[in-house]
Amino acid sequence: MLISGGDDTKLFAYSAREFTQFAPHNFCPAPQRPLINLARESIVNGDSVMLVQSASWLDVLLVVVQNKLTPSTSSRGDATVRHLARLKSKGSRKIISSATSTNGTMLAYSDCVKPCLFALRHKGGKKFTLDKLELPKGLPNSQCMLFSIDSSSLILAGRDGKIYVSADKYSHSVKHS
Repeated sequence: MLISGGDDTKLFAYSAREFTQFAPHNFCPAPQRPLINLARESIVNGDSVMLVQSASWLDVLLVVVQNKLTPSTSSRGDATVRHLARLKSKGSRKIISSATSTNGTMLAYSDCVKPCLFALRHKGGKKFTLDKLELPKGLPNSQCMLFSIDSSSLILAGRDGKIYVSADKYSHSVKHS
């Protein structure tokens, strides 16, 4: 049995007779989603939103590229990162997945109990607000989530093995298969 923990990988060996006595179990879903998501399109003035996932919170960052026309090969740094918000899970809940929409205006995460959805709005200048949106009742926690390319739907892979699609700009309609 191979158990990987990054730098702390362990290999356990059992005799064939002992190995068959153990029931198979899944430590974590695979493939694992990246812990950092960068919106592919700009939110304002060509700047991008970055979502960084930790065990119990998400950091929402704004990446501002100084010279957008000419890529730099120098080491002097052509981008700055500004912290916009920190989303914390309730109590001691662990965040198991997160996603950002293509344009960075929608953010979602799922902890071990349920998924949550937020809208990031630019209020002009350096002001941003983060508003919590309601998802349909009864959605299970999600081991993997992503937004559709046009950001109109949030797609969740539930722990129950079903795929849930919250469509129509996150109205109360949910489809699952």
